[in-house]
Amino acid sequence: MRAALVPLVLVMLPGALFVVGLALLRWFTGEPAPRALLSLARPTRWCAGRLAGVGEGMERVGLVRRTRPEPVPPVLLVLELRRLAAEVVRIEGDDQPHPAARLAAARAAYDHVLVQLCGQADVPTPSGLLPLDPRDRLGLEVELVAAGVDW
Repeated sequence: MRAALVPLVLVMLPGALFVVGLALLRWFTGEPAPRALLSLARPTRWCAGRLAGVGEGMERVGLVRRTRPEPVPPVLLVLELRRLAAEVVRIEGDDQPHPAARLAAARAAYDHVLVQLCGQADVPTPSGLLPLDPRDRLGLEVELVAAGVDW
């Protein structure tokens, strides 16, 4: 009986690992998650939600203390916004490789800091993913200048 299982394991195990590796590779490159992972995600989300509630309850009663991160001062956000604006201008006039990817990353970072600064200046921000639409970005910049923030 064992002699029959050895070839089965030697053939089936590498094949199963290959199929799993291929599914994970497809998932990492942007395709939807494998069905096996999706079925595991539901109980995991449920447990994470329950544990978050337990942690908040323990903090409320005083059993656990968590330090809340302090918000970044607006002055530092303005300095970072100024640096990122200069970086976008530098990338647009540069002849480095992959300018589109570098420009998209710099604009996404600029938009992230811009949205943070809008949150601290009580300027309403558009909902959605970053990077922002150029019209939304310009609108936020105008509203920040109207609120008295200059960079």
